[in-house]
Amino acid sequence: METKIKNTLTKWFPDAFSSFSGIDDASDYEVLNYFAQSTLNLLKQNQIEQCREHLKIINLLYSGGTLHDKNAIENEFLAILVCAEMPTLLKTHIDMMPKELRAVYLKTILEN
Repeated sequence: METKIKNTLTKWFPDAFSSFSGIDDASDYEVLNYFAQSTLNLLKQNQIEQCREHLKIINLLYSGGTLHDKNAIENEFLAILVCAEMPTLLKTHIDMMPKELRAVYLKTILEN
């Protein structure tokens, strides 16, 4: 089943999902979890511009999303990023996020 999250992310970032087997049957949560792992890989490789693009589209999905979309993004995308967060890189990561997403990210940090 195509959802707004799955459709948007797979169209904007087809390379990120090239090795995702079962994408057709994946839930929004599975897609966001996989996308978060892809974003973390980019961060580890210091590919900041690609990370900014990932975060920009996540912000658009979050801003225009339903309550389900927002919960999925918080629980499966931002929570994954938070778990890998290091205090020395927190400011760098927050600075590359769109302003609207920063508050949500900080809220996720405090909740986890």
